[in-house]
Amino acid sequence: MSFIRAKEIPPRSGNWYDYEVRTVHEGKRVIQQHIRYIGKSGSSTHSSGSGSASRAIKTSPAPVSVNPSTSEIRIPKMKTPARQIASAMGMYYGGMPLDAIQQQFKQDYDLDMSESNYWNWVKRFTKEAIKQAKDFKPDVGDTWVADETYMKLKERKVYFWDIIDTKTNYLLASHVSFSRGATEASILMKLAEERAGKTPKVVITDKLKSYIGGIEDAYGADAKHVQGGPFKFSDSGESTAIIERFHKTLEQRTKVFEKFKDMASIRLLTDGWLINYNFFKQNEGCGNIPPAQAISKVVPFKDWNDIVKSNKLPDIDYKVSLHYRQSVKKGNPVLDAMLTPITPSGKSA
Repeated sequence: MSFIRAKEIPPRSGNWYDYEVRTVHEGKRVIQQHIRYIGKSGSSTHSSGSGSASRAIKTSPAPVSVNPSTSEIRIPKMKTPARQIASAMGMYYGGMPLDAIQQQFKQDYDLDMSESNYWNWVKRFTKEAIKQAKDFKPDVGDTWVADETYMKLKERKVYFWDIIDTKTNYLLASHVSFSRGATEASILMKLAEERAGKTPKVVITDKLKSYIGGIEDAYGADAKHVQGGPFKFSDSGESTAIIERFHKTLEQRTKVFEKFKDMASIRLLTDGWLINYNFFKQNEGCGNIPPAQAISKVVPFKDWNDIVKSNKLPDIDYKVSLHYRQSVKKGNPVLDAMLTPITPSGKSA
């Protein structure tokens, strides 16, 4: 039986993180075995002070099986089990800083490693995730919405350009630059076109003039460019409130980037964060499953465990089966996705 436990990291910091754990009996000892990191806790009420850091959350009583043959799989020349490295990747892209991950691993696994170890994991397996996802083509709609934000990098501003499909909530592309010119807007549009495998019919943006030349350069007359207030405008029944929801998740991205002051790292992490957002992060607009699972019959991986694995194991894809959660009677429907491994013969396992 599994349950959700919340931990405050560091203690008395006010930052709570949710984990799925299960109770394991080892002789006379009873321990809570970590299964997976879920994400930063929401607005739920937690115990305060020096008391217990657990909170009660109603979950489905279905048992969770952990394959002992995979829980201790190790990657050649690495001492840490692959499952623990995958857990660290999920923590990091969920917005948990490296020092907090370091403290959590010392508590849960008695591992005392420097932050650079965790950063090396992030770099290595972010590149692997990008490699495995490069051929994935999402089945998206024809109306896309673009927006840009910025953060300070020393004395300069770094601009983040994002473009999302309004039908599926899929984040088609992100681009990082030091400027806000038409060339940068064009790069974003071409990246999105390459990922989607098609040109949109409508692109909605704010009133930044750079989009005018950028969209014209990338799509010519094939796409209608609509400019307006990004949070109020509605075109063809597609509300750009999707960008407003998306911006709520950018706090996690900023936390991922805040300690790094070089452009190469920021660009790498931008691509990694895009994968985490599309393939692993629950999305309210998609029925509380990741966008890639909501729109695709087959996905290249189900979580970071599929990316952090020994090269001796086969690289498998997953067939996606969706159904509505029957226990949710009110409010927005909630989906559950069942991911079934596809064998080399092309059949589901």
